Amino acid sequence: MGLTDIVQDAAKSGKLQDFTERYDQGQPWEGISAEEATQQHDEVAAQLDDKEYEQSARESFENLAPAQRKEAGRELGVGETDNPDELAKQTTRIHNEQPDMLRDLMSNPAVKGAVAGIAAQAAKRYLK
Repeated sequence: MGLTDIVQDAAKSGKLQDFTERYDQGQPWEGISAEEATQQHDEVAAQLDDKEYEQSARESFENLAPAQRKEAGRELGVGETDNPDELAKQTTRIHNEQPDMLRDLMSNPAVKGAVAGIAAQAAKRYLK
């Protein structure tokens, strides 16, 4: 099953649409649990190639304030950067090489917002 199939199935139930709408309201980590962010991320990310994943990650990090990006960057091992491109590249590398690391960092609101955002940004492209 590809991302289009997942999106269509989820869109029928409204689940993914609801998720993306909640992601867009307020701070990206409000109203979304770590479990839901992880679940949506894992389902959607499994269907993305590296380029699509990195694009979604970049868009997700762009939605965070610079201080939140720096916080996420520290957690992800990037350092004190707030550059969405650098953060997206590192997150893509982690996703490919150490996927459990993202799950382990979900207690950090900025990381949770970024992870939820990756799924939401990718899904929004397909829901249009």
